[in-house]
Amino acid sequence: MPQKKGIGIVGYGGFGEFIHRAWDQMDNAHVVAVCDADSSRNPGGVSFYTSVVDILADREVEIVSIATPPSTHKDIAIQALRAGKHVLVEKPLALSVRDGELIRDVQRETGRVATVNFVLRYNRIVEILREIIKAEVLGKLRRMDLRNYAMQDTVPEGHWFWDRRVSGGIFLEHGVHFFDLASWMASAKASKVFSLGVERKPGMEDRVFAAVEYANGVVGTFWHSFSRPRELETTTFHFAFDLGEIDMIGWIPLELRIWGWTDNKGLEKIKSFGDQVELHAEPMEHRIVRSSEFDYEVDWLLDTAITLPDSKLDVYAANLRAIMADLIRAIDDPSHVMRVTLDDALEAVRIAEEATRFVHPA
Repeated sequence: MPQKKGIGIVGYGGFGEFIHRAWDQMDNAHVVAVCDADSSRNPGGVSFYTSVVDILADREVEIVSIATPPSTHKDIAIQALRAGKHVLVEKPLALSVRDGELIRDVQRETGRVATVNFVLRYNRIVEILREIIKAEVLGKLRRMDLRNYAMQDTVPEGHWFWDRRVSGGIFLEHGVHFFDLASWMASAKASKVFSLGVERKPGMEDRVFAAVEYANGVVGTFWHSFSRPRELETTTFHFAFDLGEIDMIGWIPLELRIWGWTDNKGLEKIKSFGDQVELHAEPMEHRIVRSSEFDYEVDWLLDTAITLPDSKLDVYAANLRAIMADLIRAIDDPSHVMRVTLDDALEAVRIAEEATRFVHPA
């Protein structure tokens, strides 16, 4: 059996602990070192450092996971790449396209593998949705609408999250996940970006909205608020097509709710997703209908759900293992193209940066 790849985690808060547990369940990788400025966060059982320079000097560390606040990502990523390490950066890649391009330049210069933790691309519900979109089961995709009502408990007043100099603001620190996902679903880059923001109090912008037009005419809207109690946190991503609609439920998606018309081929596509499908399909008289500028054959009315059986945390951990496995494959096989490239990460930063500047021109 090949030797396990050694992972070093820089930044060991709650998320650092979570990824540590997830990756220690892998057959081909394990955490060998942790770095945090707070020595009380030493988990034991692995090498512990309070200096980034020291963890980068550890020869057992082949892959560096950067789980620190966004304002530090550029410098740590560049240091790690130049130290010969492969890099997985927590989102966003950087606070600006310019800084992200510097990381990409160093990655190309060093030949190391680098990616960003856009974990949603590795979620099975997301994969199924993308297959449905590409197969045009409900016709052409026309609109995407994210409604993200996040809890405020984890980011109390005074947390670095509220300091745009550190986090970049909601669009950059959090919104890039969904900007990236929408670009992947639309299979197009953003051509226009508009936005607005609402402050709970001066310097504490807790509600933001963005509208994005993509090069192929698809429109996306994105609402984020960090103001709800934990028990009322919800995330729904709505997708509208020529012949129906799909709701993707959960920020770590666990369910798709599908409604609309399809043909026999579309029904077979839905059935192909197996035991996860709770199929409700009513036969219709075969006919041709027109929606937008396209004619479609329809045979069935779908009112169907596709659900993952596992818990949110189990799915999240599995997705983290999947992105690490993808990175390791790219290390072992230089011809392999990762599902999330630095160009993908830069596009998400570009959209988030434009949305932020629309609200805060300075």
